[in-house]
Amino acid sequence: MQLPKQFLLAKTPRAELPGWRKMEYLDWWLSLAPEVPLIRVRNSSGCDIGLLLGWVLWRGRLLADGDTVESSAQKQGLPEEYDEYGGRFIFLFPHNGDLAAVTDPGGLMSLVYSAERGIAASTPAAMQLLGELQWDEKIRQAFSGGKREQWYSFGATPYAGVQRLMPNHRLTLSDFRSTRFFPLPEGDGLRGNPEIDTQSVAKSIAQCLRTNVKALVDAGHNVAHLTGGFDSRMVLAASRDFRTKMRFQTVAVDDPRTRLDCHIAAQIAREFSLEYRKLPFVPPAEGEIEQWLARTGGCIEDTVASFCTTARVYNSYCHEITGTCGESMRTAYWYSGDEQKETLSARELMRRCEFVENEVTENLAKQWLASLPSGISVGNALDIAYVELRLGCWAGPSMYGHDIALPSISPFNCGRYYKALLSLPEPLRAQNRLCHLLIQYLWPELLRFPINRARGLAKLLFLQQEIRLMLPAELRDHIKRLLHGLRGRDREVLEK
Repeated sequence: MQLPKQFLLAKTPRAELPGWRKMEYLDWWLSLAPEVPLIRVRNSSGCDIGLLLGWVLWRGRLLADGDTVESSAQKQGLPEEYDEYGGRFIFLFPHNGDLAAVTDPGGLMSLVYSAERGIAASTPAAMQLLGELQWDEKIRQAFSGGKREQWYSFGATPYAGVQRLMPNHRLTLSDFRSTRFFPLPEGDGLRGNPEIDTQSVAKSIAQCLRTNVKALVDAGHNVAHLTGGFDSRMVLAASRDFRTKMRFQTVAVDDPRTRLDCHIAAQIAREFSLEYRKLPFVPPAEGEIEQWLARTGGCIEDTVASFCTTARVYNSYCHEITGTCGESMRTAYWYSGDEQKETLSARELMRRCEFVENEVTENLAKQWLASLPSGISVGNALDIAYVELRLGCWAGPSMYGHDIALPSISPFNCGRYYKALLSLPEPLRAQNRLCHLLIQYLWPELLRFPINRARGLAKLLFLQQEIRLMLPAELRDHIKRLLHGLRGRDREVLEK
């Protein structure tokens, strides 16, 4: 089985990896799939201070394999410019005389590790190039339970002794200890700044988004996803000045939500003369879903796996531009009144995140909450949960599933973006106006098309979505939990 986009770190090199390159770094051997760029980071004196593995957006460029970038200063071993780096990457660097690693700020290029075996890798699948792993049946059972999606949060994996490095954490490979480096006590990110206004944050994010989209298009990566939702609409808004160089597309699946996506996207494309196409969904070929799951190391199983054949058939041979991470702007896990809450229980966290609830997952949730510094607001805790537990534990491992060489890239994903969101006062964030302001700033005419809603009489064709959007978030989540419970009981009956 091929393992595109993957890597392996071990004390001894793996010889039988055709096409992979191998190099020694700080007494560790790095094996890297041929399509993964390797970029050196040097300080102002010209000395190497680290390696970037992956696809990095920085200051208007998509960095290329073999590039070298300079860092003006370092803090805790990280370049001062770390929050500027976007894309999907792993950063390896010396820290207190040992090799250390961090993911990109959203964990969209993931890393797993085993202290017992003394190895780190992109996935458990890459780890098993050095020896078979054993399933952790207790964890596997804890994270199953009637959901259509199944993935492992809180840094867990389905293998005994294998953990996932979450965003905002540094891994030292001498002892395989994971340590939080953001947010820290008395540091940034604990609470919103009452002196910052939404308009200034929206403009700052808009400029960053536009710069990153332009960098991808300038490098020839000009395919973007378009749906009826906010996230792709913001990417489109950032593409206004170079949209004639781009192609937009929607995968057409036969379900109500996707039919609405296609309806809205086609209307927008006609209105603004976009090059647009609907890609008919291609059902998975025999064995392809199993191979998709195997490439991720069994760490994620959800509807994205069913797109494995579609991704292969319509491979654009470029980094497709997605709105992943845009949801961070929409207080995804907030309920009404959260801006006034002072505490968040493990049970509340699990329900907001739609995690399976049992003793094992509740203990993991308690440990994660305990890792946050005291004094953090409920709003900031929920927004950090979205980054660490959703993006880092779901979007990160899913990158390795599709059997294509180039992953999609989100122009949102950089530290400056997440920290800008956390800087907003909680009452302003609760109003959920940031996405509208960003589109208003970049391309206001796009707001003539409602988000996730048809216009005029066409609404009658999509009544299910109209009704759903009228429900409060708390009620929608309650209905989801009821459905998950019913599916779980159905599964138990079938197994008996």
